[in-house]
Amino acid sequence: MSDTFFFYVNFPRFTEKPIFIHRNTCGHCKDGNGQKGMGSNEKGFWAGPFKQYDHAYEALLKLNSKFQGRATTGDCDCI
Repeated sequence: MSDTFFFYVNFPRFTEKPIFIHRNTCGHCKDGNGQKGMGSNEKGFWAGPFKQYDHAYEALLKLNSKFQGRATTGDCDCI
C-alpha cells in the first residue's frame, strides 16, 4: 500500500498552530484520525487523503490563500 497525505487545520486557531502535511502512517495523523483517534471535530479537521504529496501541498496553499496567507505551513518530520 502506498502512502497518502493529510494535513490538519486547528480551527479557529490556525494562525497560532502550524498546519503540517503528514503521511498517513505518521503517529500524529494515523490515516486522518489523529493521535486520539477522533479524526475531525469541533477543534479542527483533517484534509485528505491525497494520493500525492504535491496534491496535498497545492490544497494547503489554496486553503492558506483563503486565510490571506496568515497560517504557518510546512511538513511534519514524517515527510
